[in-house]
Amino acid sequence: MHLHPNLINLLSRVYKRELDPRRAARVYREYDLDRGYGPYHEHCRARFERAANVEAALPLVTRGFEYLPVLSEADAGATLERLEAEHEIAYLKKDTRNLEGFHVDDPDFIADTLTAVLTPSVDQRLAGFFQSEYLVHWVTFSMTPRAPRQASVSFRWHCDRGPRAHLKLIVYLNSTEAHGGNTEFIDLDDTARVAERGYLFGWTETRTGDVDHLSRIAGAPIRAHARPMAAGDGVVFQPASVLHRGLSPALGPRYVITLCLLPSPVPWRTALERGAMSDLARDPKWHRHADQLLDAVQ
Repeated sequence: MHLHPNLINLLSRVYKRELDPRRAARVYREYDLDRGYGPYHEHCRARFERAANVEAALPLVTRGFEYLPVLSEADAGATLERLEAEHEIAYLKKDTRNLEGFHVDDPDFIADTLTAVLTPSVDQRLAGFFQSEYLVHWVTFSMTPRAPRQASVSFRWHCDRGPRAHLKLIVYLNSTEAHGGNTEFIDLDDTARVAERGYLFGWTETRTGDVDHLSRIAGAPIRAHARPMAAGDGVVFQPASVLHRGLSPALGPRYVITLCLLPSPVPWRTALERGAMSDLARDPKWHRHADQLLDAVQ
C-alpha cells in the first residue's frame, strides 16, 4: 500500500516522539545555516569597529543568563504610568491571543525607551556576547494578568526557536512583590543535559512545568534559578540555548518590557532609524533568510 506524501507527513507529526535527541540540532541548523543567521553573524563581527568587553559578558556566555539593574524604580514606574495613560491593552502577536500588552506605535516613545534600557552596562554585555554591534529585532510591552495558571505555553519549560546567537532582555516595570510572578531559568550546562535526551523544541503539548520531570529525562538533578525582581530590574539570557519559563502572577498583573536582540553590522540606533525592527503584531517572528535583515540595515 502506498500512502500519499501529505498523509505520511501528517502521521509523522501525530506520532512524533516526545523525546528526539536529533531535534535540537535540526532546529539550530535551520536558523543558523538554512536561514543564514550564522553567516550573517560572522559578517557583523567582521564589521565590528570597537573593542568588546569580553569579561563583562562572561556570566551570560558561561551560564546563559545574568541579572542586572536596568532602570531606576522611579523610571520604571514612570514608564508604566505613561503606557497605561497613552496606550490600550491589545494582543501583541498576530498568531496568538496568549500575549497581551500595550501596542506602541509611537517611534519617539520606543526610541526613548530603548535608549533608557540599553545602558552602558547592558551595552557592554550585549556587545561582549555578540562580539559585534547589535540591533533590536522587536520590543514588546506586555501585561500578564493574575491567574492560577496561564494559557500560554511559555509558562512551561522551553527554549525559543531561532538562531543561537540571539538574546532576550526582560525588564520588569513592577516588582515580584507587587505581582507574585517571575521567570525561571535553567543554566546552559543543565539545559544541555536535557537537550541530549531530546526534550528541546518538541510539541507544545509535551512541555512540562515540572523541573523534577526534566531531572528524570536528564538522568541527573536539574536546578531552576529565579530571584525576586524589583521594578527596573532586568535579566538577559540566551533563549535558544537556555530552558526558561514564566511563573504566573499570583497577586496582580505583571508588566515587563522584552527586547529581542540580534547581531548587527551597524549600531542599534542606526538600525532602528533604517526601519530594521519588526512588529510582532504584523510581521513574521523571523526572516525567511537573514539577507532580508542585512538588506534592511544596510
